[in-house]
Amino acid sequence: MTAITTPEPFLARRSIHLDFHTSPLIQPIGTAFDAAEFADRFEALRVDSVTLFAKCHHGQLYYDTDRAERHPGLGELDLLREQVEALRGKGIRSPLYLSVLFDEHAAALHPEWVAVDERRNPVRVDSHGVPGWHILDMTSPYRDYLAEQITDVLERFPDADGFFYDICFDQPGFSSTFRATAQAMGLDPDREADRATAAQGVSHEYMARYRDLVQGTGRDGTPRSVFFNSRPRLHLAAEKEFCTHDEVEALPTGGWGYTYAPYVARNVLPIQPRALGMTGRFFGSWGDSASLHPEAALVYEALQMVSLGMGICIGDSLPASGRSHPAVTDRLTGPFAYVEKVQDVAKGYQRVVEVGVIRPVPSGADVHDVDAPGAGELGALRLLTSMGLSFDFVAPGHDLTDYRAVVILSGVVLDPAMRLELERFIAGGGSVFFSGILAGDEDWVADVQGLRPIDAPAFEREFFRPVPQHTGLPDFDFVTPGSIRRMQPHPDALVLATVTEPFFDRTAQSFSGHEYTPAGAATEHPAMLVHHAVATSLFPVLEAYGRLGVPEYADLAAAAIRTIMPTPAVRLAGPSHLEVALHSAPDSALLHLISFLPSRRAMSDVETVLEPIPVVELVVELRSDRAPSAVTRPLEGDAVPFTYADGYVRCEVSFATGHTMLVVQYPV
Repeated sequence: MTAITTPEPFLARRSIHLDFHTSPLIQPIGTAFDAAEFADRFEALRVDSVTLFAKCHHGQLYYDTDRAERHPGLGELDLLREQVEALRGKGIRSPLYLSVLFDEHAAALHPEWVAVDERRNPVRVDSHGVPGWHILDMTSPYRDYLAEQITDVLERFPDADGFFYDICFDQPGFSSTFRATAQAMGLDPDREADRATAAQGVSHEYMARYRDLVQGTGRDGTPRSVFFNSRPRLHLAAEKEFCTHDEVEALPTGGWGYTYAPYVARNVLPIQPRALGMTGRFFGSWGDSASLHPEAALVYEALQMVSLGMGICIGDSLPASGRSHPAVTDRLTGPFAYVEKVQDVAKGYQRVVEVGVIRPVPSGADVHDVDAPGAGELGALRLLTSMGLSFDFVAPGHDLTDYRAVVILSGVVLDPAMRLELERFIAGGGSVFFSGILAGDEDWVADVQGLRPIDAPAFEREFFRPVPQHTGLPDFDFVTPGSIRRMQPHPDALVLATVTEPFFDRTAQSFSGHEYTPAGAATEHPAMLVHHAVATSLFPVLEAYGRLGVPEYADLAAAAIRTIMPTPAVRLAGPSHLEVALHSAPDSALLHLISFLPSRRAMSDVETVLEPIPVVELVVELRSDRAPSAVTRPLEGDAVPFTYADGYVRCEVSFATGHTMLVVQYPV
């Protein structure tokens, strides 16, 4: 009997998210829309999907319907229908967008549906000091109103390719309906923590409902895609069932910054490999439509996601006239064309990941607070990237089987189950690096980490002194942000750094120097050590690096990781900003090398990218159990000289374009 396989929903490789939040005060709209020109534009951009607006934040509908929310400026134009049909003629899919918690039409028509704060004032989102979008209460009758809109869209577009629900964050409230909902869940609406729990429950309820409403197949029998945006990506494990894929929304200049996307993506991929990265063509954030993102920045942001095996989406905005400006098309053409070449080369390869970074479980209700990297996560991201290591971020309890090494950040709780899992991981040949974690019972710490607590006083601000022959750092006392835990090392342990104490603690009555009392007495107490396959920093070194950026913090942690992981898949001798991604296939390996450097150009804290950073004579070593037959650069079309010795393929490359790909081919 032949097995029947169910096709997966379509996942875009290159897509556009086409904003069209258009006030009903703007009339008429779509006056310059030309369906053929519209479709030709996206065909020229070589995209395979365009997310189109059925309903915007203003609560307006953009298709032919008898509902009162139809945009009054459309006249006889059935805009969404013409957009969908024009794109289908080019083989381009078009998921349909609906705004959820923002709906100005509903807020004006039914102010009692708007979420209220503890003073019973309507909740709005401020924008540049001006009250903006109202936030709707999803425990009010609005949730049924939205369900009716979704049903109307589906009735008129029964073969829709997918649905993109936006503005789906948790909104705690103080309305009578929210209070009743919380109480029905067994929660106390007067407690902040219970309100947050209730708000999450409300979100899960409507997500399940709106998912079920649109489940089915599109025009070619492919299951519809469904995605709920504005959800905490670090809570994805508990919410994966609601979406067919994930989209990591992160416009670096729009408040997300340049560390958000590579951090969140590495949290998403271990749970949902069907994912897109989303940036925007705006210089700022969504709505900054009268600006253009630098082309080099678009290329860089796309490459960060594509090099991880994700698709890429670029946000755009359609003018009220319905016709895009040629300057926007020109700005997007180059990045999409380059990404297509990269994706074609990478087809059939699978991402290789060697290191799992176990992060603390996030708390808080705000999406950005939950997902934004903390100091430890940022320190790990910066360090492992600079070392050329491939890595994921995972929550405690995640399966560690596929990793060669694990980094455990400060704040992770080592419960008995996790300690047992780590013991199995180490017994199976894995390595572990603790960034300031000394958890678990004393016997476990002694056996696994090679440390015994001792009763010795510590100072508020202390120093570590590296051992030069083990770290490559000078015999110098480097200050730490705080104190260092006093422990007795196992006789077999390799000490990488020791503690130096200040002359005394700095107080109002006794101090010396501007910021801290200088280093005084050296000690034999370890500050960083390696015991077999386990390295431990006795102060949270990655958290300190992420907070302060002191290079020696990273160098010390890197020395420890190299000691327990001496044969990584990739070794580099190049600039620290270089980003690397390794992929494999049965007969070859593929290595991305990415060289861009965000910089701050103004008084604001916004960083941007204006040009690639050339790389000259970069030495790359790739671990291999056999000699390759060739090393090539498929984008440039040239061969790269190489040597093979001691289990590594070694070559040297230079590139000025910000990116190159090395393919290591093995004999068949």
